[in-house]
Amino acid sequence: MESTERFAILMARDERFIALDEAAFVLASHFHEGLDVEARLAELDALAGGCGSSLEEVLERVFSVLGFRGNTGGYYDQDNSCLDAVIDRRLGIPITLSIILMSVGRRVGRDMSGIGMPGHFLTLDVESGAYLDAFDSGQRLDEFGCQQLFLQLHGSDAPWHQSMLAPIGTRGIIRRMLNNLAQIAAAESDHRSRIVATRLRSLLPDASIWERAELARAYEASGDFERASCVLEAVAADAPAEEAKGFRFAAAGLRALLN
Repeated sequence: MESTERFAILMARDERFIALDEAAFVLASHFHEGLDVEARLAELDALAGGCGSSLEEVLERVFSVLGFRGNTGGYYDQDNSCLDAVIDRRLGIPITLSIILMSVGRRVGRDMSGIGMPGHFLTLDVESGAYLDAFDSGQRLDEFGCQQLFLQLHGSDAPWHQSMLAPIGTRGIIRRMLNNLAQIAAAESDHRSRIVATRLRSLLPDASIWERAELARAYEASGDFERASCVLEAVAADAPAEEAKGFRFAAAGLRALLN
């Protein structure tokens, strides 16, 4: 099965039946040609093999024995968002390190959830109620500690709300990874990667018309005005009347550049 088709099928499932580690590897396969998803899943099985089920044992395995750590020297490296590279290098960003932590925890029967706090992804250990910062070797935080971390990142006057610590599902985690990849690619004028990331995001069942329109912007930035206009016309067909008018106008403008 082609990797994009596999991604779309995975994301269309009931969220309870979307395996996060599989979805993350399928995502990464779009950036690393030849990635064997099943072999990588087996590798995660091996990493968790023999690990105890207590939180202390899971943290010890992931951060001390296996040596996963935050990539402080190359935070915006694309490979930090590709789970295969994170495993190979033992380096990642909060969201991918959290996926490693949750994947090992799940394999030993530990219930963990992703927490999409703005600016810094965390993991919740459900049994203990502890929030874990995988970017900081699994540092345990309570709600106040999470708030302090948020304020350090966003400024002391940034508005905080407890809802920022709500667990997010697999699709939300994958969307956040794709957002990261799209932003990095745009900043580096990496048109291919930007197109790949925005295309995958547009395939999410709950993708907004604006997320779908971002794919057109990626094509436009690459100079592919034909595909950009086709995307905008497709988005316009599903958009409310007022927004549709704007999308069609933009599509016509791009088509004019082809003449």
